[in-house]
This record gives sequence, C-alpha cells and structure tokens, in this order.
Amino acid sequence: MKRYGRGLLTGAFMLLLLGCAVSNDRPKALEACKIAVLLPGAAGDLSWNDTNMEGIAYCEEKFQIQIEQLNNVEETEFEQVLVECGEQGYDLVLASGEQFTDSVNTMAGRYPDTFFCIVNGIRADHENVAAVRPREYEASYMAAVIAGNIMETGTAGMIAGYPNEGMEHLLDVYEETVREILEERGIEDAEFLRAYTNSWTDRSLGRKMAEQMIESGAEVLFVYSNEAGLGCIEAARDQGAKVIGFSSNPTREHPDTVVASIKFDFGKLYEWILTRYETGRLRGKRTEEVGRKEGIFVPVYSSGISREIRDQAEQK
Repeated sequence: MKRYGRGLLTGAFMLLLLGCAVSNDRPKALEACKIAVLLPGAAGDLSWNDTNMEGIAYCEEKFQIQIEQLNNVEETEFEQVLVECGEQGYDLVLASGEQFTDSVNTMAGRYPDTFFCIVNGIRADHENVAAVRPREYEASYMAAVIAGNIMETGTAGMIAGYPNEGMEHLLDVYEETVREILEERGIEDAEFLRAYTNSWTDRSLGRKMAEQMIESGAEVLFVYSNEAGLGCIEAARDQGAKVIGFSSNPTREHPDTVVASIKFDFGKLYEWILTRYETGRLRGKRTEEVGRKEGIFVPVYSSGISREIRDQAEQK
C-alpha cells in the first residue's frame, strides 16, 4: 500500500490468520481476522468520513480489535486498493460509500477468500459481497421536520454531492415533508432549490452554491456533501442563513449556524455489520438496510430548537 491511512503493511498491525474464511457458515472471532475500511475522504469534513472514523474507533474499542483505516482513496485508485487488500489476505474489507459499488463487484470475484461489504452500496453481485445501506430517507425526514418548523418563508435550499438514486430519494422525501409542514403552517407555494456539487471535496464550489441559494431567498439549507458542505456552512454563517447538517454533527462546531444535525451513529452500524460477519449472518449477494429501528440516526439540536419540534422530529 502506498499512502492510505495508517498503512496496510505496517508490521505492528499484521495479525496472524487463524482461518477466517468466506462462507455462509463462517462464525469466526473478529480478533482472528484482518479487517480494513476504505474511505473516500479524510478527517475533518464534519460529514461522512468523520462519522465513519468515529464508528471505526468505537468498534475497535468495543471488540478489542484493530481495523485498518484507508483514507482518501480516490476513485481512480479503487480497483488498485481492492487488489492490494485481496492480495494481502484481508478477511473483511468494508468499502464505505456508494461510489465503491462498481469496483467492488468487478474485483471481488478474484478473491473468494475475502468478504467485501459495501457500506451504502446498492448492489451485491457475488457470494462474497454484501451491501448494507442506511435508510437515509428516514434521516432526511427527521431533518425536514426540523426545517419545516423553523422556516419563516417558503424557500428552502438543498445541496448534495452526487445525484444518484439514493441521494435523489432522500432529497425527495425531505422536500415533500417540508412542503407538507409549510402548508400546515399556512405557507403556500414553497420553492425548493436543489443543486449537486458532483464532488465530495470542492469546498469553494459548495460555498458558491450556498451563496447563490441564499441570494435567491433560501433561509435554511439542507447540506449533504462532505467536505464541500463546509463551504456551504461558511456561506450560511457569513450571510445569516441556517443549515441542517446531515450524517455527522457540524452543530457541535457551528451551533449558531447549523441549528440541527441528523448524525449517523456508525458505531452502531459497524457493530451491526461486524457482529453479523462474525456469526455468519452477513450474507453475500444481498443488500440489507438499517435505520431508525436500529438506532442509526441521532438528532442533534442547538438551543434554539424547541422541545415541541424535537418531539415531532423523533416521533416514529
């Protein structure tokens, strides 16, 4: 491995292989297995990558294992990194992000003794590939309840990373829910501004998009674009708009601007995945979903969000 995270080939990390094998009856202790997580970005994005890293750290402590973390894996390097994981005999490789779906399904067949799990994946073509998706639309519904109740005008902004099926669905749920709440409050003819950065890292582009939406009247922005979202938060801060954070907890760092966030508890998500893997219940050629029922989504509020709104957002 060339430069990812803590380095796959560090001697201190290399664990003895005690026979972890990919099969449907694979109950093996996690401490006997070599596990790696592939992330598309780095720490500090206040979004997807930070959330994943918190979940990884939680599971390392809970299970007393070491999980190799590979950060900043670029799309042009997906297949190369997957090959290196397979060649180095990793038992479980977690590729975190829908963008890994095609590469994992292309390369997994070469390494039948490695089990691949695509976090937020949409397809699992092989017996040694599983896809596990958070029901992000459940989280966007919670975000919409908050936004719809704090808006004073009928213009809402949404800035997201890429227009894939899952992203469009969660944004549709957000938009429909905000519209319904505004109509109940007597605010008709709501306008929704939606834009995609087509990048998880372009902070300046995120800022420009947010500035344009705010100038067009958006008072609340719903942001899901990783590091690019930091630019959106900066623009909202400078222009007096509000933000609903998503996947991580930027409310912690920017409570005056990010008035609420729906944080993904990836500690629970990875615990769910690892427990199923260890007991042989993480099956190949299958896509599974987790969400509110499993406690994956945790709302975070600034002091300005009333108890009434909080109760409504958390009502199941």
